[in-house]
Amino acid sequence: MKSAYIIFIIFISTGSVFSQSGGFAGAPQRIGHGSVALGMGNAMTAVTSNGAIAQYNPAHSALFSDYIPLDISVSSLSYDRIHQTFGAAFQLPPSAGITVSLLRTGINDFDSRTVSGYPNGSFDVSEYQLFTSFGIRLSEKINAGFGFKLNYADYHDELDAETSVGIDLGFLYKINSHLNFGFAIQDMFAEYRWNSAELYNQNESRNVINKFPTRFKWGFAYQRENYTVSADYEVQTLSSEVTEEEIFITDGRPILISSITELNTNVQQFRLGGSWKAHERFTLRGGYNLPDLTNMDSWGASSGFSLYLPFDKLSPSIGYAFVIEPNRVSNMHVFSLSLKL
Repeated sequence: MKSAYIIFIIFISTGSVFSQSGGFAGAPQRIGHGSVALGMGNAMTAVTSNGAIAQYNPAHSALFSDYIPLDISVSSLSYDRIHQTFGAAFQLPPSAGITVSLLRTGINDFDSRTVSGYPNGSFDVSEYQLFTSFGIRLSEKINAGFGFKLNYADYHDELDAETSVGIDLGFLYKINSHLNFGFAIQDMFAEYRWNSAELYNQNESRNVINKFPTRFKWGFAYQRENYTVSADYEVQTLSSEVTEEEIFITDGRPILISSITELNTNVQQFRLGGSWKAHERFTLRGGYNLPDLTNMDSWGASSGFSLYLPFDKLSPSIGYAFVIEPNRVSNMHVFSLSLKL
């Protein structure tokens, strides 16, 4: 029996961490996308001055561009974690656009041990998310978008890989020439379903459902020629299965009866971000996030920059972000390359 695997499943899905959204399914997909967004604390629901990042609001897919933006990012994280992204956006004249991206996350060389604690090898944990979104400009002030996510999780060789579908909806409203409002609902209907009968050779194993939190996000962005300030407020609705066991005595014999109930709760989050174009070839960024408004000590922070290289062909830029993860559990370094095709 692989107890390390049990610990991993507990980490991502148990109901004993109700107030911590990081303990629910899909947590790696919620880290962020690229050095630009992570450098601004992921406060990107209404931001349009730093490019179209539809992973935060599918309505961004409708932002007009006379080129095809291509973004690649690789992150360096502790605990053998992997986080890599690839994405591009395409115009659909006269008033629409689509975004396609791929996210790869996981853990390498996960230590596997027996129930007695003896090492019995290692295994890799991997997750992928294929994201595509469609956006349309309804007017000069309003964009709307629809996103589709295909999630794939492979946790162990002896456990069947699982796929899941999630739906995103988003709106973007241009209040005036400098102020934007954005709203998005993300990860609707997404969930993983597991059955460990083959892994543990137990026929009585049941299906376990790990639901992704549904995310409701509101954002404002104040944008000038050389700087942007943004803020996001998010509510994640969380759902967990809770098993309760009671012992009844019948004819002098104890009988164990288990019941499963679903517990629903939510967590509120707040994010701030900013960018400053210090030079035509250099932009600075900073961000702050509070992943649980009931715990002021859960904060994380970030900073970063983009360097625009002096080449007309493909207009390449190099990005970097340094991220202090929520609750300061560790730090991450994000490196990005952006091209204009």
